[in-house]
Amino acid sequence: MMGVDVLEPGLLRYEWTMASRWWLCVAMAAMVRTSVALTDLADGVRAYQQERYADAITILSPWAEQGDKNAQDLLGASYEEGRGDFVTASYWYRKAADQLQPDALTRLGELYEDGDGVPQDTQKAMQLLTKASDLGSTDAQTDLGEIYASVLSDNVRAARCFAMAAESGNPQAQYHLGLLLLGEEGVARNVAKAWMYLSLASSSIEDSAESRDVLELEMSPQELEHARGLMADWKLSHPVSAVSPEARH
Repeated sequence: MMGVDVLEPGLLRYEWTMASRWWLCVAMAAMVRTSVALTDLADGVRAYQQERYADAITILSPWAEQGDKNAQDLLGASYEEGRGDFVTASYWYRKAADQLQPDALTRLGELYEDGDGVPQDTQKAMQLLTKASDLGSTDAQTDLGEIYASVLSDNVRAARCFAMAAESGNPQAQYHLGLLLLGEEGVARNVAKAWMYLSLASSSIEDSAESRDVLELEMSPQELEHARGLMADWKLSHPVSAVSPEARH
């Protein structure tokens, strides 16, 4: 191979210019591919959100196979919600859950709780939901509260779980906490707080609005005034919309 030292200066400059152009073309092509890929992933998320599950499965599958945990979670959800295929859904949820994706941990926990596509296993469900709860999933906190209340009859722990999610604006948790505060076993009766939480959830959950209206008929004017004051204080301390975007129940 001819050494660089025998090349004429002009030819050397030409070689370097051509090399620079080649690398620039390679870099630009990579940027275009990345941009297209990101757009494709965004299209997959959009397809899922719009309940176009067949499109979501087509778009998200390559990303999930490459290990993208968010794609794996939404691919599992597309199989579950679009096809009722809990077995395939659990496969992809597990892939994402192994990477500590909170929604996948929650959804997989729910499958174990109900025995859909996997053996029914309350203990396994609680392990998964606890991990998701620790990562901030209000759906997982709500699910845990429901298990404590309905399966384990532990209203104290249920109230704690519901309270965490309710504070973050999960309407399902607000509804359940409001019911517990009516004086369920182990939970001190507090009609003002019960009215507040039922009211907060009322725009999302019809049963919560009905429960609030029934409770209101039993409250004294002083209790109702106090409850409305609590509601006003809560809204002042939670200026952002209180409805959780992740609430799926």
